[in-house]
Amino acid sequence: MSIIKVGYLISYDYEFLKISLPRVYRFVNEIYLAVDADRKTWAGEKVTIADEFWTWIKEFDVERKITIYEDYFYVPELGPMECETRERNLLVKQMGKADWYVQIDSDEYFVDFESFAHRLEKYKPTGPTTISCKVATLFKEIPSGYLLIDESVTILQFATNNPFYDMARVNTSENKLVQWNDLVLHQSWARSAQEILFKLNNWGHKNDFNTLSFYKLWDAIDENNYDCLRNFHPLEPKVWPNLILFPGNITDVLDSFKMKEIKEPEAEPIKKEKPFLSRLWKKIRSR
Repeated sequence: MSIIKVGYLISYDYEFLKISLPRVYRFVNEIYLAVDADRKTWAGEKVTIADEFWTWIKEFDVERKITIYEDYFYVPELGPMECETRERNLLVKQMGKADWYVQIDSDEYFVDFESFAHRLEKYKPTGPTTISCKVATLFKEIPSGYLLIDESVTILQFATNNPFYDMARVNTSENKLVQWNDLVLHQSWARSAQEILFKLNNWGHKNDFNTLSFYKLWDAIDENNYDCLRNFHPLEPKVWPNLILFPGNITDVLDSFKMKEIKEPEAEPIKKEKPFLSRLWKKIRSR
């Protein structure tokens, strides 16, 4: 049987782990939670993690699968994205030997992780491989439900048998890139106003666009005007063409028939990446 290990990065959005972790827990061998020893974000901001959260982790972990990994992940000389990449590589070293390494963010929820895990167990590639999944993004929570970015399923890397991260979770170290049809829901922007401001100021992309302007746009969206918004991604506008409404709470959204419709016909294109040595990682690793 394949050994599957999962790693999470714990920071200011730690509460979302209470939604993500239960969807994963029963189907993996070990789980690692990486948290900064100084409780700092990649931008150097202080984070307070409630004691209640750690109590919840201890009580939830009935099979004793979870390991807490504390280290110093904020490096002042590095940018937020570089700090993130460094943390992901340090985390995977702590995870030890495995057949598959999966990294999931706290605010990412697999719609059907059981199916994904069973597929990993059966999949026996002959060489280094990275598996990507489809990700749908929630933009805002409103009184009647959640606004989801429509026609904008993105592809993100989640699992690999050869973990070496070049930028965030991007793994191009001569790995075959395999795309599976499994769907992940990203809570991303569906947070409180305070959390959105904090996210924007500590995001790995925070230096790439006008964060205050984007916050004002987000704050103005409601049930009466969401269907008027078009092409609004802060970096590549056409990537986010419009919004649709999913009624209910987050569990209702994950279990809804409309969410299942987001899945596209199965496809597994495989391509060989050219050898790539990341100058960025060389810089990070030297810290």
